[in-house]
Amino acid sequence: MDIINEIFSSNKVLYECSCGHCKPLTHIYFCRYCLKIRCKDCVSHEVDSQYCQHCLEYIPTVDAKLKKNKCASCFQCPVCMHTFTPRTFLASVPSETDPNGMTTRKAQVLLCSYCKWSSKDVGIPDQLVGSGGWPEVEVPNKKRIEGLVEHYRVIAQRERMEKEKKRINPRPGHAIHLLDKYGISASLSAKLTESLRTKAGRTSSNYMPTSKSLTDIKLEPSIATDQLEPLKIEDYYNRDLNEMEISTIEQRLMQIEIQPGPVEKFYPISKMLYVKRSLRCKECDHNLIKPEYNSSSIKFKIQLSAYYDIPEVKIASKPKLYPFSESTVELTFKNPYQYGMNISLHPLNEDEMNETITGKVILPKSEFILECKDDTLELELDSTQKNRYNDDPQLITFRRGNKIGLRLQVSPTIGSGDCRICFRLKHDFVNSVIQTKSTGGSEPQVSWIYHKIYINLGPVIESRESVA
Repeated sequence: MDIINEIFSSNKVLYECSCGHCKPLTHIYFCRYCLKIRCKDCVSHEVDSQYCQHCLEYIPTVDAKLKKNKCASCFQCPVCMHTFTPRTFLASVPSETDPNGMTTRKAQVLLCSYCKWSSKDVGIPDQLVGSGGWPEVEVPNKKRIEGLVEHYRVIAQRERMEKEKKRINPRPGHAIHLLDKYGISASLSAKLTESLRTKAGRTSSNYMPTSKSLTDIKLEPSIATDQLEPLKIEDYYNRDLNEMEISTIEQRLMQIEIQPGPVEKFYPISKMLYVKRSLRCKECDHNLIKPEYNSSSIKFKIQLSAYYDIPEVKIASKPKLYPFSESTVELTFKNPYQYGMNISLHPLNEDEMNETITGKVILPKSEFILECKDDTLELELDSTQKNRYNDDPQLITFRRGNKIGLRLQVSPTIGSGDCRICFRLKHDFVNSVIQTKSTGGSEPQVSWIYHKIYINLGPVIESRESVA
């Protein structure tokens, strides 16, 4: 099983993005307008919608900020991080009509179905309302933190307004200086010239209107104290440590507001909201990913992943590599696009070679044809395809639908370690989005694209005796 995972791992074959980063094919996108591949580091991220993953409730952006990006009705266990399941049971409560009598009503309690932790363990009262309405935990120093945030928000807004005024207001006396330089002030009236000089004087004297919207917030300064609580030595040194009573670092960070030390101070954690993002190309400003607004929908309005347009390269079998000697490596090339492709392999230039490349590869000089993707085609070996394309059996091992196997010769340049090779993949791309005018009408645009591909072929065997 480990060998199969190693062969089909997506991290073995990396494609170089336009920004210089190397990513697997499943982690990059292809822009059909600028004909370049993009990764998540070189695209613009835009938040379309926010929703809860558990109840699939759509929450507007304004409400999400007020709720601190948390769902008000879904909670997760503070012990094992699993989602709580509200359990309903019959409870005896005081009657509303009879002060001395009792009545039976339905009540709810939060119960974890995995570790059996419940809200009763920390003394949270049961809720009689079906929708919940659980009390929120009181955060220490909440008012102090809100005051600091509001104080720095006002300072940032004031600095932003000053920068805008400096950018909009002209330099002192700049306008009247231009009038005198080019002799325009002589043709103007005396009243207009005097008003311009008055405005220039007000600007030169650092005149700036004040904004009534930005009010000063009185913030009490922090005062340090020299009095510290004495360390309880008996609790840390003389008492036996019980790991079941102390929280872990992960459990404390999940409740960063209170950071409970003992287990009895745990509190149900509100589920964080998830977002649906739109990815936009920074160069041509076109959308690469556009999801649906519906929370329960997993479809995309626009899906320009490179997995659907760029040929997929994989390692067919785990090769046996020996130092400074040629070995046979079989690679597979797959066409996921709806049109056929002509592909060819080209070596790198000498200035593009780096230390990460630890192997030399002999590339074929001829082009290969990959058929288009056809889901109705049988996945059996078709002998008529080999005869149709006149494939060289020494070079192409098999041809099955839109997939071929290519045999290459690789010689590692290191004595030990992983052997990595790199080459350029050239293929044609039929762009169905952009149409070109022709004599018979409009046709899809055909372009040639280059991709730099890095392949990790695995470790080099130090000697042939070790294999035997």
